[in-house]
Amino acid sequence: MIIYNGSDGVASCGAGDPLSLTGGRDRGLLFLALFGTFGAMANEKILIFESAWSERIEDTHSTREIYSSAETLLGLGPSPVRIIQRPLVSSTYLKDIKKFTALECNKRGLNIIIFSAHGSHTKTKTGKHSRKLEAFDREIEISEEIRKVSRRLSRTIIVLDSCEVGENMKSFRATTKSMGAIGFTEDVGWVDSSVFILALLLNFQEAGVFQKPRKASLSEAKRVIDDMLGSTYKSLGVSLGIDSSFDNS
Repeated sequence: MIIYNGSDGVASCGAGDPLSLTGGRDRGLLFLALFGTFGAMANEKILIFESAWSERIEDTHSTREIYSSAETLLGLGPSPVRIIQRPLVSSTYLKDIKKFTALECNKRGLNIIIFSAHGSHTKTKTGKHSRKLEAFDREIEISEEIRKVSRRLSRTIIVLDSCEVGENMKSFRATTKSMGAIGFTEDVGWVDSSVFILALLLNFQEAGVFQKPRKASLSEAKRVIDDMLGSTYKSLGVSLGIDSSFDNS
């Protein structure tokens, strides 16, 4: 797993690509992260933002451990997939998205951005959806703010791992101009939602959606979700209130 500790470093990825990162110490750490486990450059296809789940300092709830174990499985095969995790901070998350989508490996196939945080959803009298996520420093109106990077999201599936914010993902996907959007309409537990997302990522990897051309990866991603919600994960999908929408172009 790769964790960017500074806001200035930018890494390129993909077989044969040069590695570029500002700062000697960070360059060495990133080199070890990329090459130490698999012996070859992997594809950083998943970006996870996570905020605090409680104000209590002793609360250790975190999805990091869940996704850390999953990365071992995602790293298997000829085209391993790696995860970048970042804290959800209002002043930096849009910059992180720009850097992530600019990676060479994210100019092909699809990539995934996950927001794990407490959230809330309201709808105005005019029908406008308000989706707020609790970042470390303040609330984020994700539907409005993410418009600033929408032109970079044509290959991105956005997952809103938050309570209730998944209402009408068709509207959210249209706003973000993303390849797809997945969210939960119910008041969900962080473990249950993480289990579903983990299974989704592993099924995506098995189906090869991260490496296929955009049109093929989009079709395969929709098939994977339909298969999951139609069989093994049907009951979990109902309890989470999963809603999804994908680009039809």
